[in-house]
Amino acid sequence: MSTPSSLRRTIASATLVAVGALASCEGDPRPYGNHDLALLTSYAAKEMCSCVFVMKKDEPFCLRFTRANPNIRTVRVNYEGRFVDAFAALAWGARARFISQREGCRLEQ
Repeated sequence: MSTPSSLRRTIASATLVAVGALASCEGDPRPYGNHDLALLTSYAAKEMCSCVFVMKKDEPFCLRFTRANPNIRTVRVNYEGRFVDAFAALAWGARARFISQREGCRLEQ
């Protein structure tokens, strides 16, 4: 049988856990403002740019190297402009531009 003091401790602990959980909620179930497809295209552009321009590998190798699941993206490498565009589902896209050998590639806004 539980003693009154252990019952009070249990209730106090449960209350603290509930208050902590509620305090950490901001109403939005996702803590970041980006959509998964935006993250996928940003990752693909940045990693493909680094593979092609920093690691100096060919496109077929880099396409395998940067493959993510699900593989629903299209990547275009512009060697003249030294940038990579990545697209997914016709609505999301990202561009990464080669800066230098030391700095690598950077996502453009």
